[in-house]
Formats: sequence, C-alpha cells, structure tokens
Amino acid sequence: MKKIKLNHIGESVWYEKLENGLDVYLYCKDNCTNNYVTFTTKFGSIYNEFVPIEENKMIKVPHGIAHFLEHKVFVQKNDPQPEEFFARSGAICNAYTTFKNTTYLFSGPNQLKENINFLLDYVQSPYFTKKNVDSEKGIITQEIHMCDDNPTDIMYEKIRKNTFFHNPFKDSIIGTVEDINKINEKILFTCYNTFYHPENMFLVVTGNFNEEEILNSIIENQAKKEYKPLKEIKVKKYDEPDKVVKERQIVKINTPIPKVSYNIKISLSNIEMNIRKYNLYLFIIFSCLFDDTSIFDEEAKKENIITNSVYFNLLNCDTHLLISLINETNSYERLLEKIEKTLSNIEIAEEDLERKKKVLISNELFSFENIEVINDMIVDNIIFDNQVERDIIGLLKSLNKEELDCILKNLNLKNKAIVILKK
Repeated sequence: MKKIKLNHIGESVWYEKLENGLDVYLYCKDNCTNNYVTFTTKFGSIYNEFVPIEENKMIKVPHGIAHFLEHKVFVQKNDPQPEEFFARSGAICNAYTTFKNTTYLFSGPNQLKENINFLLDYVQSPYFTKKNVDSEKGIITQEIHMCDDNPTDIMYEKIRKNTFFHNPFKDSIIGTVEDINKINEKILFTCYNTFYHPENMFLVVTGNFNEEEILNSIIENQAKKEYKPLKEIKVKKYDEPDKVVKERQIVKINTPIPKVSYNIKISLSNIEMNIRKYNLYLFIIFSCLFDDTSIFDEEAKKENIITNSVYFNLLNCDTHLLISLINETNSYERLLEKIEKTLSNIEIAEEDLERKKKVLISNELFSFENIEVINDMIVDNIIFDNQVERDIIGLLKSLNKEELDCILKNLNLKNKAIVILKK
C-alpha cells in the first residue's frame, strides 16, 4: 500500500491499485465507532455521448440514464436485497447520482468485511430485464413529476438551461419522462459495461479497522472476477461559448414569495492557476461580498429587501464556473439592483482575506472529526482532480492579496442569467 500523507494535518490515506484497475482508498480513525464506505463509478449525467467499450462509433443515450442505472443496479436478481442485507448488521445503505459520478454506499459499525464484499458483489452483478426496466420507468416518472412541482428544482433547472448552450451540465440529472421512456435493458448494459469497469471505479473506506485486513479482503473479492483491460473511455467534448442562453426569464409558478437567482458564467479556458485554488479565491470573494457577515447582508436586511442571507453556490462545469446568488423576496428588483451595484466595484481587504482563510482552514481541520465528510472529500478529490489533495491547508495558506487582486482585475462578470419565479 502507498501512504498518502496529508500535509499540515498529521493524517494519512492509504492507497492501492488492484490488478483489475480498481483504486482503493483507506482512512482509519482509531477513536471512531462507525464505518462509512463508498463505491463510485466515474459515470454521471453529463456522459451521455460516448464510444461504448469494444466499439468505435460514438453513440448518444437518453438523458437521465446514469440515474436510471443507479436505480437498477440497486435491485438484485436474488434476495437479500441491499437494504435487507445491510440492515442485518445495523448498517444503512444508499446510492446517489451527480453530474459526474454515481456512488453506492453504506454506513455501519459491524461486519465491515462482509458488508464491503456485499457492496462490491451487488454493484458488480447487474440484473436488467425488460420487465424490471419497464417497471422502474413508472417509479422514476413519479420522481420527475415531484421535481416538476418543486420550485427549488425548477429554479436550478432554469438556471442551467438559461446559462449553457452545449455543456451537458445544462441537462437534468434525472432526465425527462420522454428520456426515461427511451431507456431499455440493452442501453443500460451498454452504459454499465463501459463505465462500471473497475478501472473507471474506486472504493473509499473510512472508519475504524485494520487496513491490511480490509485490503486483503477486497483483493480476494476482486480476484474472483474477470475483467478485460479497459481502453480509454472516449466521451464527447463540447465547445461552450462564454455568453449565456437567456439573460433574464420570469417563470410563473405557484410560490408564496418570489424566488430570484442571479447567475454568472465564468470561463475557465484561460485560467493558468490550479482550478481548485481559483475556486477558493472565488469562494472567498463571494463570501466577503454576500455572506451573513457582509456589508451587503447588513444593508439589505436593514432596507427590508431580504430577511434571510443570500445563498451562493459555485458549480464547476468543466468549461465554465457557474456562480449563483439565490434568495426569495417580494423586492426582487431592488435585490437585483443591489447585487449589480455590489459587483460593479469589488474590493476585498487583506484582513477579510485572512479572516476567510482562517475559517476555511479551521473547517478543513474540523472535518477530520467526521468520517463521512472525509470520505466525501476523497470522492470529490478523485472526481474533480483524479487524486487526493495532499496539502489543502498549504493551498489555503498560500492564498494572498496580490493573486486575489489579479483575479479581481481580470474577472468578467458580464455573462449573467437572471431567473425569477413568481405567481
């Protein structure tokens, strides 16, 4: 096993690449009473145009297929089903699909080896038939209708649709009813065989356990299964313009208070610094401008424009960053005007930068008290950077006023999309 030392934290993650290509990450915490395990494939909703394994022609599959596949992998041909098996040892299990990955997980204090083996076995034993695929369509259709009636879901869908022309982040993770009705067992197997290969997957185990014992159990499990070597998976690349699709849209919906989002599209094509570092700078900038300690927040509440602080979110969409400022207010035009005014003249004092750095460093150190947060951090690192971040504290400490001012000088905030939901 290779030891990945996390600088400035005094912690380590153990890593091993198995013969079949599966990456295994182990983090042990002696004073922990629980275990948290994730098994992830680098297959999410944005990968719907690709060259299938052992083929040479690019195909396009329906939107929402990664999420549909998650549902079907979770259902086994023979009992016990995952929920029943994990419950026997007091564990709980789940799965989720994002834009870039699908993750299967369980959490529980007992029978770690047995539970890991079952996790590996059920994810690596797909069972798709016309009958069980067709029956799933009704379940996911209900889920889609629930999202269609949820103002928050509608807001985020409109944000992405109004921001992106071609970037697949514009499309729903769950898909539409029309998309779902196009899915069959053959398409599911094509996606599964291409993206659920061990070389495109990784296992993260966090908790209190013996690393050698757990790794040997994982190796033994995988040695029983045969996989051909995986060639590079070819997925379609998209050219995305910097401008937005629609600069402003009012959506009529049944909501007691209007919801408003101010969204900024920032190109990553000419960013020379580490993208994670660039993201940290932008997070600090927008925290200083809009969080609950900001002058903006104090003034907007005093002027009765808002009652709750503005929620801001940064989404890395590969070609661009999408920054969203979201709130609900009857005075949305005044809120938008105040946001525009704040963004027209940005100045971040060095003491504010240092204060935010201290908060972020503290949060990173505190996160190592929670094995679920550690596991999620490792998954995020692998999905976005293809490696565990060894020195996030050092990266945070390296942030400085000179670089911050340079970013501010070159920051283009003109490409914006405003979405308003109201009765």
